[in-house]
Amino acid sequence: AEEMTFLEFLVLVFPSSGDGGFKMPTFNQASTHLNAKYPHQRGAEKSGIVCKNKWTVLKKSYQSIVEIKCTSGFTWSNEQGVGITDRKDDVWAHFTKAHPHAKPFMMKGFDHFETMEHLMPTKSKGSHI
Repeated sequence: AEEMTFLEFLVLVFPSSGDGGFKMPTFNQASTHLNAKYPHQRGAEKSGIVCKNKWTVLKKSYQSIVEIKCTSGFTWSNEQGVGITDRKDDVWAHFTKAHPHAKPFMMKGFDHFETMEHLMPTKSKGSHI
């Protein structure tokens, strides 16, 4: 619930973010929002740094799933992930060696994919565009 609330907050402030380039003041506002909404939260109090770190983890998960979706031979489900049930699958082992952040998605989905899609920058990055 807290992750979804965090992402919903980012969607609200997205237009002023510069295409998803959230800065520390935004994460500080997000922490204030989360602490007000969840006064009896489990774990440590949500600070701006905690929110920034959570954003980094969510981006890595999103980017891993984009890689999975772009890889021939894999299927994707937001509920079941890649759906590989054989832990000894050589193709998956090879893929996760190159993309270690994809490991959790072997049999587990990512509920926030569509929301993350709206929050990611639309501009391509790189020197060969």
